[in-house]
Amino acid sequence: MEPVKSKWLVFAIPFQYKKKKQPLIRHRLEMNFHVPDIDKLCFNLGYLYERGDLENFHIEKDRIILITGAGILPKEFIDSYTIINSHSGYIPNCRGLDAFKWAIVENQPIGVTTHLLGEDIDAGKIIERRIIDIYQTDTFHAVAERVYENEVSMLVEAIDKCHDSDSEIISPGTYELHKRMPEKIEKDLLEMFEQYKRIHANE
Repeated sequence: MEPVKSKWLVFAIPFQYKKKKQPLIRHRLEMNFHVPDIDKLCFNLGYLYERGDLENFHIEKDRIILITGAGILPKEFIDSYTIINSHSGYIPNCRGLDAFKWAIVENQPIGVTTHLLGEDIDAGKIIERRIIDIYQTDTFHAVAERVYENEVSMLVEAIDKCHDSDSEIISPGTYELHKRMPEKIEKDLLEMFEQYKRIHANE
């Protein structure tokens, strides 16, 4: 008998990433609210949940995969599936880590992009790009929260949009693939945000 094919599956690989240092300014939401353990949450939602190493998972080729936190995936895996990533930057202007912060420092659009994983990091077939509105009354963390909320909603919406034939292909161009923001730059970030806001905020 064929195994029942669950509509939603959650695969978890061992968490190996560890920040070398803590940022001076946290801009990602802290997930401190009371959520059940991931296996219990998946059971309650009717999702199939499996832990292990990436090469040991059995994933059907017609699956659409949403990345909700991962390092660099093997090329063979990327080439074998439709894999959607939600990036907290406006591609290609802000690529790599700390995209929201780098947008402020480099006077680039603050935005969010959903795209299909491909050969280039934070580039390739675009599903959707949004520029996030900035207001005079905003704080740095208010905008950071707006960016995060758009990341989540766009990732879910991308499932129905990822096969659009008219999707734009965007190359990395000359835009830098950023690493974590150095402390010597980050220490002036809130002041730079106020300058950014004076230029870009809506009336």
